[in-house]
Amino acid sequence: MFLSRTLQFCKTGFRGLSTSHPKSISLQVLVSQSNDLVANVALEEWMKRCSTHRTNNLLLLLSSNTIVHNNYKSIHAFFSGEDERGKTLSTDQLAQQANLVFSALPKDTALVELPMVRVAAEENGKGNNLLISLPLDSHVDDDVLKTTLQCIANSFVQKCRGGDGGYSLSRISLVRPDGGWFPGIQEIQRDVQLSLKEIEAIKLDKAHGKPKTKG
Repeated sequence: MFLSRTLQFCKTGFRGLSTSHPKSISLQVLVSQSNDLVANVALEEWMKRCSTHRTNNLLLLLSSNTIVHNNYKSIHAFFSGEDERGKTLSTDQLAQQANLVFSALPKDTALVELPMVRVAAEENGKGNNLLISLPLDSHVDDDVLKTTLQCIANSFVQKCRGGDGGYSLSRISLVRPDGGWFPGIQEIQRDVQLSLKEIEAIKLDKAHGKPKTKG
C-alpha cells in the first residue's frame, strides 16, 4: 500500500566519517511550514523519488497537528546523505544522526511513545535514508511543534559549523509542500489522501466486525 511505503523510516549520517581525501559536502536543512499530515507525507515521498533534485546531504523536518491513531501528534525527521568519499553511510553512522535528533529535543518534550526509527534504501538504489518519527502528546500546541523543529535544525547546523560533520556549507530553508515549490507533488498528495481513506475504511470495517471483501 502506498502510505505504508511512504512512512517507511530511512537512513543517513554526519559524524565519525572518513577524513582521508574528503570532498566538499553541503548540508541542506528543509523545514516544512505546513503541519498538514497529507501535505507533509507527500513532501517526504517527493524527496525520496526526486533524489536528483537534492544536495548531497539533506535533513527534512516535518510536523503534523493531525491526531493520528487518536492519541498523538507527530514530528518526522528524514535524512539522506553520504560520507566525504561519496560512500553510503553505515548503520553506526546513521545511528549517530538519530542520536543527534534525540539530543536536540527540548527536555520537556512530551513524547507519548518511544520514537520509531527505520532505515530504507533510496528509490534510485543509490544509498540509504533514515526516518525518525516522534509521537507527541495530542495537547501539544503548534508553537511547541515549531520550536522543536527549530531545535533539531539548529543542532545539525551547529554540529556542521563546529567541524564535527565535515561539511563545507549548511543552511536552513523554510519550505511549503505545494506545486510551486515541488512540481508534481499534487499527484502524490492525492495518492496519500486515497490511502488514508482506504485505511480508515478498513478500520471501520474491523470495528464493526465486517470481513474484508475479496476482489
